Amino acid sequence: MIKEISIKEIATYDNAGVVFNELKKVNFLYGSNGSGKTTLSNVIKNFESLPACNIDWVSQPLKTLVYNQKFVEENFHQDSNIKGIFTLGKESTEIRNEIAEKKRLVDKLDEEIRRMRTNLTNKEEEYTSNENEFIGDCWELKRKYDNEFLQAFSGVRNNKINFMNKCKQSHSIDGILYDVENLRARSIKLFNGSLVKIPTILPVNNDELNVTCASQIFKNQIVGKQEIDIAAFISRLAISDWVKRGYDHVHNSEGKCPFCQQSLPDDFLYQLEEYFNETYENEMKKLKQCVDQYMELYSTLKTSIQDLLEKELPYIDKENINQQFELIRSKNETNLELIEQKQNEPSKGMTLVPVDEFVKNINLEIERVNQEIHGHNKLIDNRTQEEQLLKDQIWRFIANENLHNHEKYVRKEYSIINAIRGIKDRITSKTSEKNRLISDVEGLEAQITSVIPSVNEMNRLLKAYNFTNFKFAHTQTQGNYRLVRSTGEDVNQTLSEGEKTFVTFLYFMHLLNGSNNRDLITENKVVVIDDPISSLDSNVLFIVSNLILKLIDDSRNNKNNVVQIFVLTHNVYFHKEVTFHKKRSKGGKLHDETFWIIRKVNNITEARPYDTNPIKTSYELMWQELRSATQSSSSTTVQNLIRRIIENYFKVFGNFSEDDILNKFDEEEKIICKSLLSWANDGSHFASDDLYIEHPIDTNAMYLNIFEKIFKVTNHHAHYTMMMGSEVGNEIPQAEVS
Repeated sequence: MIKEISIKEIATYDNAGVVFNELKKVNFLYGSNGSGKTTLSNVIKNFESLPACNIDWVSQPLKTLVYNQKFVEENFHQDSNIKGIFTLGKESTEIRNEIAEKKRLVDKLDEEIRRMRTNLTNKEEEYTSNENEFIGDCWELKRKYDNEFLQAFSGVRNNKINFMNKCKQSHSIDGILYDVENLRARSIKLFNGSLVKIPTILPVNNDELNVTCASQIFKNQIVGKQEIDIAAFISRLAISDWVKRGYDHVHNSEGKCPFCQQSLPDDFLYQLEEYFNETYENEMKKLKQCVDQYMELYSTLKTSIQDLLEKELPYIDKENINQQFELIRSKNETNLELIEQKQNEPSKGMTLVPVDEFVKNINLEIERVNQEIHGHNKLIDNRTQEEQLLKDQIWRFIANENLHNHEKYVRKEYSIINAIRGIKDRITSKTSEKNRLISDVEGLEAQITSVIPSVNEMNRLLKAYNFTNFKFAHTQTQGNYRLVRSTGEDVNQTLSEGEKTFVTFLYFMHLLNGSNNRDLITENKVVVIDDPISSLDSNVLFIVSNLILKLIDDSRNNKNNVVQIFVLTHNVYFHKEVTFHKKRSKGGKLHDETFWIIRKVNNITEARPYDTNPIKTSYELMWQELRSATQSSSSTTVQNLIRRIIENYFKVFGNFSEDDILNKFDEEEKIICKSLLSWANDGSHFASDDLYIEHPIDTNAMYLNIFEKIFKVTNHHAHYTMMMGSEVGNEIPQAEVS
């Protein structure tokens, strides 16, 4: 069923358009010719080809059958065959009941499928929402690290979807997870750094200096020869260094002791020379050589470290090296003091302080720097591979940063996808079940469908409505009709416009109960009837309105496959006939219907809904006045109202003459009826200036009874009951149409 129609940018509907909303099962639309009614009917029929227009269905779109001039042109030609209407026969109640049950199950499945499709849409929207949330999370990381990892993000920086997909893929990258500082530094080196290779730094060599510092000569006690007599005395007093200094002066003391000025014994000098013999001198030479070597090696070490500090090298921590160098110089000062002491007192053993620990620290820094240099040079040697490796490691880092969001996204996505898959499987299953039932229905319908019942029923109605000069007949082509005279000849182009219109409408009404297609006779339908009485004689109007009223009643009671009806007209009388319903109190609308008036203002169509039937005619006002007059003694008013009603309804609208009315009565009542007509005409057209006659209330009652009898004998008593029994409250707004 249609719940809303939007029409714009077509015919007299402008860009703003018109929206017909809150539509119900039965919808009455009144409008003058050219106001936009036919455009509305064409939109309902072919809205798919009109992109500016839209129809919003309650569930799924249904087949639409539209009766308008276009239907007449497309389906009816007096000189050609007419498509047959297949309907269900009445031969098998059991099969018809089975069809009805299967059709009910199809409708139930349709509703289940519709609900599942709604759930599917909700899940798909939930999937999209989850995707969009994850896209936002990924894009925040892009913004955070965009400047630092510009090259790694190249290709996906300007598209959120592509960046999100790259983030997804990055969770499969294996390898070491580097921190952002490492990646930032390497990125600067590789993408923004120098492309010149850097030579590595030679380590500081301290091996010989270590050997010198550990030389045994510094540890040895350098003393004279121990086998001579004086040696024991010198050793006991530990005065070897003191004696040596004295010995260095004894050659210039002229035979006297340099210390006490006494004459020296004759062999004393000899004993001293023996004590400080060649062995002693050799040891002293070794000491001097070792000291010289230390001084030279330290100088070399010092120069190496100073050169290292003076070089402009990347990656090097000069502060660290300076700290180690200060410690080395401090140890050197200590060693120089020890060396001086050793030289002054060779008999004392000592050990120089090693500096290998500090040199080792310097070499560790050099090793670290060389690793950086090696990495830099490797980047240059393998730039393409290294760039890709660094990009992968950056994306590995991004994936880890996004890990929580990704896990949340994947969990939700997994749940939603499973739900979507389950819903789709159920839809497929239900659709298969529905198609199987439809196939069963088609098979059952094929057993009892025929075009014969439709042609027989239409001919019966033609005869009943006094259209006896032509009828429907079967053609040699199976499933088609043709219109023929009673002689069997084709009507060709001899039908009047009124006859043609009525035959076409009759055909349309039977089409609603069946189909031109055998397989679609039980298909639910939306029906639009657009001004079916345009070319009809006034007496046929009652027939058409009764057919439509029955269609509406059957639809309301689910006796046909019509689920929604639109009735459009410009004829006030026809509108009043088809909108009649005895349960509508005081003109108010029923729960399953809507009322609209369509107008054209400044060549632009407008539409307005009403809570009551908006069409109130001068004819209806006459009936309202008659109801009021029957309660008073104003016979003149009653006479005038009776005359005008008879003229409007029977003479003008119904094409009944006074004789036609009188002939419906038997002889006795005919006299009273003629008296009524004369009385009404007299009271309406003449004024007695010289004579006043008061008609008693009994006279009014008598003639009102005959007035009602006129409607009974002409088979229009239902109209009398409707007009005399309904009341229109003044509080209800009406659109008065004269």
